[in-house]
Amino acid sequence: MRLEQAIFTSVRSERLDGYQLAARSGGVTDELAKELTNWGPAHDSMWLKHPGASSVNFHSLADDRFCVSQTTLSGAEYSGRGGGRVYTQMIVIPREGMIKFGSDPFLVLRAVVASGRMMVYDTVPRELATIPLIGRGSDGPPNWMHEVVEKAGAESITELAGAATGEESVTVITDLPVERLFQAMFYQLQPLDRLNVSFTTGLKPSSRRAFKVTIAPNDPSLVRQSQRMHHGKVVEILTADPDNTNRKRLSVAKVR
Repeated sequence: MRLEQAIFTSVRSERLDGYQLAARSGGVTDELAKELTNWGPAHDSMWLKHPGASSVNFHSLADDRFCVSQTTLSGAEYSGRGGGRVYTQMIVIPREGMIKFGSDPFLVLRAVVASGRMMVYDTVPRELATIPLIGRGSDGPPNWMHEVVEKAGAESITELAGAATGEESVTVITDLPVERLFQAMFYQLQPLDRLNVSFTTGLKPSSRRAFKVTIAPNDPSLVRQSQRMHHGKVVEILTADPDNTNRKRLSVAKVR
């Protein structure tokens, strides 16, 4: 199976300057390109500001396809505007490809990374090749998952999974590694149910990018900012007591 891909970032082009779908493989139609553009993150769209900061993102597309993407803060925007260039490589995968990998976007991304096809171009090429999807998902959860469940608390992971499949959007506040926490959440769901849970591990909320599960820093003002975009539940999974960072709180999950 070969996957279509596209790059959304800030470039100067013959058509326009600024953030755009800068490159795509041959099978990305104009209609699909428009859909991917609607999900593309632009300037100042990441919570983290340091060079190399990244976010894994997942959402559905039309025609029973899905997008697994990685957004990276890398280099400078062509305009010289501060804050760094937001660069997103988008991988388009059909349902059968997702099912082959247990409907786990993190496993799909890992397979693409292992093939050497996830890369950040200083100068974005005009055209991109399709990407071979090799391998399949494992039969069980990763070996490290018990550590995440132990730190977060099994009840907290279960509650997060329940919130993710509910009617409302979910904002997560956590001091755990977000990618591992979200993957642990996915393994609380049946494989087909995982395909209905869109998420981002590092992008700010946006009316254009209606992810089901997002994150926010543990800061009340930033949580309110997130909630203005994504009304719904706030789930806290924190292992450190903010009043005493040396004392751990076990299985803390608040839903508001």
